[in-house]
Amino acid sequence: MPAEPPEFRRPAPAGPDPRQPGYDAIVTGAGAGGLTTALTLAQQGARTLVLEKNPYVGGYAHGDGEQGFRWDHGGHVLLGYRLGMPTRRVFERLGIDRRIAMVPDLQTFQCVFPDERTEIPADLTTAAERLSEQYPAERDGITRLLLVMERMVADLDVVVPSFRIADHPGERRLLDGLLEQFQRPWLGDAVAPLAGRLRLPGHTLLTYQTRTLQQLLDEHLRDPALKATLSMLCVGIGTAPSELSAVIASVFLVHALRPMWMPEGGFGRLAEVLRAMFLEAGGTIVTGAEVERVLVTGGRVHGVRTVDGREYRARAVVCASDARRLYTEQLPAGVVPRRLRSDVGTAPTTPAFFQVQLGIDTDLAEHAASVKRLNFVYPHRDIDKAMANFPLGNVEEAAYYLYVATFHQPELAPTGMHSIKLECPTRLDSVGIDWDRDKDAIADVFIRRTEELIPDLRRHVVVRRVVTPLDMARRTNNSDGAFAGWAFVPQMLTRGRPQQRSPLPGLYLAGHWTTPAAGLPWVVLSGYNTAGMVLADAGGHPRWAH
Repeated sequence: MPAEPPEFRRPAPAGPDPRQPGYDAIVTGAGAGGLTTALTLAQQGARTLVLEKNPYVGGYAHGDGEQGFRWDHGGHVLLGYRLGMPTRRVFERLGIDRRIAMVPDLQTFQCVFPDERTEIPADLTTAAERLSEQYPAERDGITRLLLVMERMVADLDVVVPSFRIADHPGERRLLDGLLEQFQRPWLGDAVAPLAGRLRLPGHTLLTYQTRTLQQLLDEHLRDPALKATLSMLCVGIGTAPSELSAVIASVFLVHALRPMWMPEGGFGRLAEVLRAMFLEAGGTIVTGAEVERVLVTGGRVHGVRTVDGREYRARAVVCASDARRLYTEQLPAGVVPRRLRSDVGTAPTTPAFFQVQLGIDTDLAEHAASVKRLNFVYPHRDIDKAMANFPLGNVEEAAYYLYVATFHQPELAPTGMHSIKLECPTRLDSVGIDWDRDKDAIADVFIRRTEELIPDLRRHVVVRRVVTPLDMARRTNNSDGAFAGWAFVPQMLTRGRPQQRSPLPGLYLAGHWTTPAAGLPWVVLSGYNTAGMVLADAGGHPRWAH
């Protein structure tokens, strides 16, 4: 909303009359997407309330620590933060970049198999050369594959409206409706051949939007070992190559082979900055406020009720939390379109993660040859099988990764020490596992296995914390303990997700349960664009007041 006198921005208490709302907007969920939505609205002059079920803000961007060690619960690096990229522009427009230092880094990844370790340098061309030296017969295929993946990423920013930053609130360009239609799988498949022959913008994306990473690899490569190496990010993304969208795989790999950025002090520090800026802009945050019901009168959303009976009224409600819970539990069944309610109730979600957070009192410099910042560990080259092991109760042969944050963020541990995490995707209902009973024994297994990379690791543990899928489900209320909302599969690309502007007037979505995608860069973009929709629908807000 345009600049208003201070009294407009000062939150008023929620009134009992829905015709006299206490706020212009309520945001439910204080993760990175929700906080970005709220900050954008507050900076535009909207009286904005954030409700968060936990006593802290940040969601998966939350971080904490003890004894001088700190860990981020979710984010590791910020992809897609180059000059001119949408997320960077959001930071610049809101002034976030002036409140927290973003530190660039070129990092080497490592794929670890029992008989081989392969380093992938953080540069697309250098990575292609390194892999071609190792697999000379695949040189042409490697080049074709990486160029196709790079074109897919470029297509997203050009032809998928939700991946674009809005230049004015609620911006819709002339061809956006048509472009969104081509995201329908059947239509995209039908026009892709012609679009490819004519070299139309977006033709590479159209060709691969319904394919998996495995299908993409099979098209361009022959060597199974090379395919396994190029699938190494799968354990970090939490999705096996036979299921992982080729488009999403390309987004993560291409951006990972470019400079990455980390907020100084960790992602938890970023959440703290967003919170502080929102409060400075006149916003209100209520923690310990879990939403039970979204209030609807006459077909229009006008507020929420918490589990302890508090009601808050507003002209708009933005759900920056679980969209499945929103449409199947929090809204009255009769107001949700039947098809939408059915789709969100059955759509696949991302897995949960088992996480071992360690503070260790050894300097890893002496292990620099064997330990990188991100180390993807597989028991064999059948990536699908390795990733299925933990959900089946097989911890000894579960794929996992070792993340050493302090290689490039030394401020996260005392001098000469390191904060590390061992992380493995699995399901909340993993076979034969009781999370409260078995978590320490499972953590012991991962620590012992990591001694192949860091000898005598157990002797150097100063702090040890274990976070289970059940812990994640309790903290976030995400369905199935999902770490990133909807699954990274082809059918859950932008067209398959619940949209940011819901079918109910006054109700919007932001974050990883809506478009464009999961991952901190895209939930920040989602929050900013959703705020623009709220402003546009309120009327009288033709441009940003940054």
